[in-house]
Amino acid sequence: MLAAVPDTWIPASAGMTKEGWSNCLPTQMSTQPSSDVPRRVATAASLVMVGNLASRILGLVRDQTIAALFGASAHASIFGVISRVSTMVYDLLIGGALTAALVPVFSEYARDDTTGPALPGKEATDDGNRPGERRDRLAGALGATVGAALLVLIPVVGLLIVAAPQIMAFMGEGFAPEMRDLGMRLVRLAMPSVAMLGIASVLMAAHYARERFVLPSFATALYNVGIIAGALLLTPFFGLGGLVLGLLAGAVLQCAAQSPALRDVRWRALTNFRHPALRRIVRLYAPVAGGLVVSAGVTSLDTRLASQTGAGSIAAMRYATTLVQLPLGLVATALSFATLPVLSKQAAALVAWRRAGKPEGTSEPPPDLAAYRATLALTLRLALLCIAPLTVVLLVLHQPVVRLLFERGAFTADSTDITALALLFYAPQLPFVAIDQVLIAAFYALQNTRTPVLVGVVTAGLYVVVALALVDEWGMPALVFANTVQNSAHGVILAALLWRVVDGMVPGVQRPDSQGPGRLWHAVRDAGLSRAALRVGVAAAAMAGVLLALDRAVLTPAAGLPVPVWGLLLVGAGVVGMSVYAGALWLLGAEDVRHVAAIGRRAWRRLSGGGPGDP
Repeated sequence: MLAAVPDTWIPASAGMTKEGWSNCLPTQMSTQPSSDVPRRVATAASLVMVGNLASRILGLVRDQTIAALFGASAHASIFGVISRVSTMVYDLLIGGALTAALVPVFSEYARDDTTGPALPGKEATDDGNRPGERRDRLAGALGATVGAALLVLIPVVGLLIVAAPQIMAFMGEGFAPEMRDLGMRLVRLAMPSVAMLGIASVLMAAHYARERFVLPSFATALYNVGIIAGALLLTPFFGLGGLVLGLLAGAVLQCAAQSPALRDVRWRALTNFRHPALRRIVRLYAPVAGGLVVSAGVTSLDTRLASQTGAGSIAAMRYATTLVQLPLGLVATALSFATLPVLSKQAAALVAWRRAGKPEGTSEPPPDLAAYRATLALTLRLALLCIAPLTVVLLVLHQPVVRLLFERGAFTADSTDITALALLFYAPQLPFVAIDQVLIAAFYALQNTRTPVLVGVVTAGLYVVVALALVDEWGMPALVFANTVQNSAHGVILAALLWRVVDGMVPGVQRPDSQGPGRLWHAVRDAGLSRAALRVGVAAAAMAGVLLALDRAVLTPAAGLPVPVWGLLLVGAGVVGMSVYAGALWLLGAEDVRHVAAIGRRAWRRLSGGGPGDP
């Protein structure tokens, strides 16, 4: 499954102090619609992108190291199962709450600075603090959440250690008995990482709520550093167990690096189950948890079926997933995490306005509705514009990309073929998943966690139908194709529902001609998405044509050259393709190119040492 690797959910920390990168953004953002929104989104997205770039590159190096040591073998697939189990449990217990509940709730507590006014309707707070004590309120919410997380995570980890034989018996049904026994022992060894990653996610949510993006966006880099170190230093002595020990070390580093930058919040773990923030988090997360149970069932079924299609199938799917997640991390995750606090604050007043009964019989305009829609529309257009050329590269050059990045050591030409095949079936979902991640953040900002969950249940059923119908005939590609259908359908359905939900919150603001089947079209047109999609589609088609011609005329005939020389040719082809895409957009007059350029400039300044003070 595409979401089976931690990078999908965890863009997080490095060991920087709060006096460094963590103060790069102000702790308060205006939520009024203005021309300042694109600049704020570009700044935040560039910060997250820098951290994600480091994390994703290290994630690629991690899988390159594993591939060189184990190839697309049964041992590599066993590690893939272990990673899926730990990630699945982490997502179910805490990871899924990051965007669904933790960031929106923490953002509300951190909405104003220490001298700011109370939240709407919170003049007399229900947690015992005076309205101006924002930092104390956030500290109480954070401490109660960490305490509750520990009380839940530790017993669950113990139960999973006991249940490891049953877990491997189901998910590794296709492996030889000795490989299942090895997997059982390593699952037990890996489970404590779930607790560390869970606490790291709670701390990460506090950073995002304070609009401090760079520190949390580096956390997965440390996670990957641990796995790489384990692969290089420990596998000669412990074999596959060295990778799991590295996974544990990475989880510890990821958690430990986050806490110092929150010293000024003065938080400590509490067992205060009566804290109002904790109750709200549970209320928001409960529907998500139900959906994640379904997702965990789908992931378990996917792993079980993949283990029956060949010893190297799970490993090949993991390597292909890493390549797909690289552009998603750079684009979709960066944009969704950067805009979630902004959307949450814009939506907070709208939600309070709705709950106060203002929409009925009043001409008062809904607060922040225009700002919310403008921010969402901008983010969707940027996501589509940025993800399209990366999708084209992975679709047209899937075989050369896999060969260049992985084919060495134990990773043979046969391993390249099976991984490239998986990548070919994964890549078409990229634009849909990029849009989907932004839409999920938009629903969560409205404190609507139920709709994405219900859509997830429906599309999980779609995965099961497609996978079971095709797996006997297609093998592993059937599972990847089913995953692509599932994730793409999720994005399409959410897009069809979002404007209906927003309009339903504010009766009287709908367009008179936007009822029924035409509602989505009018929303897309009004947001500028139809024009943006047309321009991006034309530019992407031009880029694909150029890359196909270069592949046939240059890359394929030069396949026998030394890898460094051939790699330079491949990179050159990619640069030419990107130039064609950018040129086509410029000729077509795509307005959002300047926002992408702003994100790129800010990211470059930080990569080149320009520092957080740069505009």
